[in-house]
Amino acid sequence: MHVVLSLEAGSKSDYNVTAHRALTELERTTKLVQQLESVEHEYESIINKLPRDCSQIERMRTAGTANQPGDGGLYLIAPAEQHHPLMTQCFGEWTTVQRRQDGTVDFNRSWEEYAQGFGTPAGEFWIGNQALHHLTQDNCSRLRIVMQDIYDNTWFADYGTFRIDSRDAGFRLDLGVYSGNASDAFEYQNHMQFSAIDVDRDISNTHCAGNYEGGWWFSHCQHANLNGRYNLGLTWFDASRNEWIAVKSSHMMIARRPECEANVTELPAVEAVEQQPAAVTSGFGVSTPAAVSRKDDTSRQQGTTTAPTFS
Repeated sequence: MHVVLSLEAGSKSDYNVTAHRALTELERTTKLVQQLESVEHEYESIINKLPRDCSQIERMRTAGTANQPGDGGLYLIAPAEQHHPLMTQCFGEWTTVQRRQDGTVDFNRSWEEYAQGFGTPAGEFWIGNQALHHLTQDNCSRLRIVMQDIYDNTWFADYGTFRIDSRDAGFRLDLGVYSGNASDAFEYQNHMQFSAIDVDRDISNTHCAGNYEGGWWFSHCQHANLNGRYNLGLTWFDASRNEWIAVKSSHMMIARRPECEANVTELPAVEAVEQQPAAVTSGFGVSTPAAVSRKDDTSRQQGTTTAPTFS
């Protein structure tokens, strides 16, 4: 009987120890979950306070509620429905989404890499198709493309409407209302899905992204391609002269259409994430002083002639 009671007492003691350990572990897990939820809430709060694009930053600067160091400043933005911030370079209201200037970044990348983005905002850069979709999904964006050819001529292509569809829709291109001096070469690839080295969604018998070594909205294959292999595949077809423009550098930017801004609610004051260095390199390889007069427009800050403006 004594032995049996001792065994029962030992079993109860072991059970109590095990139960205590389980309770302690549960408490630790619960506390950790609460801490993670708190961090997540703080993170979301920070994201929600970030401007969605450079157009919003420019409006806030004009209203005196944003500290903008001048054109070429680097900013964290959070496009609608994008749950993580990204950095871009602002030129007034224009958000940089692509830049080619010296071939230092490899643009022959996978479809997923193009979805996420790569490069650096002040250098060669692709903002990412997912970000492009979030920035343009409300159909309130316009596109400006500034190019320089190998003879140092400057070309502009402005599109009054610009939208990139969702991932499920293949990041399909939708643009229109062209103006500029470069010819409407992009229309040839309008409504096409995005292709890359590992995903062929063009309508050609050949693999355009593979041939030109870069992801783009290819058709049969292209009249415009600014993401091809540097010194080989950067092209734009000028229909007015029936000639190809040999592109040396390109800068693609988007901004909000003025008619979409009437009922926009401004965010709290924001400051630049990173102050502009003494000089930054524009899309044309031209050094731009840190303090640029606000009277200069995007193209003049890059050492070019004045770009066409939207009416």
